[in-house]
Amino acid sequence: METEIFTICDFAQDAGGKLTIVGTFDQIGTRTFPVIHPSCSLACRLRFAEKEAGQHNFKVRLVDSNSKEIIPSIEGSINANIPRSAGYAAINIVGNLNQVRFEKAGRYSFELYIDNNWVTGLPLNLVQLS
Repeated sequence: METEIFTICDFAQDAGGKLTIVGTFDQIGTRTFPVIHPSCSLACRLRFAEKEAGQHNFKVRLVDSNSKEIIPSIEGSINANIPRSAGYAAINIVGNLNQVRFEKAGRYSFELYIDNNWVTGLPLNLVQLS
């Protein structure tokens, strides 16, 4: 399995296998903490080979620098149904996050797990503006 895309953005959607991503970012600046970020999306595109066909579980965690979860993890399952003519399956996962509260400035991370194995991480820096 390959991770083709894993990003935070202003908006994402999966429309019939086409992944739309608008406004990707990795930093939020604010003058005061705690801060509530009104909305964002998490977009992920995974590619599975023939030998990886079938059902897979996924989990995404948003954690602070001490590995404490900021929101409940996002969990689900996907089916890598691979057409014979293609030899692979591309699967899009989109999650919309609303009203996420960040207590302090620092580095946060989105962590992606497939079948309980860590696959990749994505930093999100919260910056105190003067």
